Amino acid sequence: MSRSAPEILEFLRSSGARRVQRVCLKANKSTIWSLTQQGTVLNLHVAFAGAPRRLLRYFVVIANQAHRPDAEYHRAMARVAAWPPLDREIRRIRQEARRLARPARRDLGVGPCCATPAQRVYLRKLFDYLNRTRFGSRLPRTIPLRLSNRMRTSLGQMVPGLREGRPVVVELALNVDLMLPGNGPARLDTLLHEMAHAADYLFHGQTGHGHSWKGWARRAGCVPEACSATPIRRRRRRDSTVTRVPPLPLGARLRIAA
Repeated sequence: MSRSAPEILEFLRSSGARRVQRVCLKANKSTIWSLTQQGTVLNLHVAFAGAPRRLLRYFVVIANQAHRPDAEYHRAMARVAAWPPLDREIRRIRQEARRLARPARRDLGVGPCCATPAQRVYLRKLFDYLNRTRFGSRLPRTIPLRLSNRMRTSLGQMVPGLREGRPVVVELALNVDLMLPGNGPARLDTLLHEMAHAADYLFHGQTGHGHSWKGWARRAGCVPEACSATPIRRRRRRDSTVTRVPPLPLGARLRIAA
């Protein structure tokens, strides 16, 4: 359950934090909380919007005891700092900041592709099918697609670029491991994930996993999260060649046959 700042304020005040007059949720890269304006404003990391009430009660202690810290105050500080979702959200925000800091490419050069001719045809047909059925054919059909055998941890990427001052998609790249048997759901989700990035960049000028990207991701039907936690099958050796061409979705096959 996610709570708004006013809802958190109401809970804290009803639980005894009478001095606090306002709660602000902030997407900080390191600071998890602070008290400002003589202790009347409690700034909380945005991760705490999803905190259970038992955890929020520690902020009642923190707000009330900040001017005279005692053992209970320090225990409360340790509990909120050790909440696991906080660390995950901070890491996500830092990753997002690094992604946003990456400038758009102007050389417009596409990276090396390890796809076979048949795999290139497969990628283009799959992209066209998803573009038509999930994005209303709004994405340019000329976006370069490639398979990469150099990705170690990431499953895909959308590279933003500029041409004569206008945003263009330099490429959509997928990890070649996604072509292995058993990786069908991850392959589809990853391509939709990167296509959502393409739409978000072309139509909103955004490159991160923010609100507008999540809207595209939900409409496209992929998981609206920055990183996938689903394990995939990997090559036993990184220098192994993958030539497999997976089957296309039924709708794409029917369209082609027609």
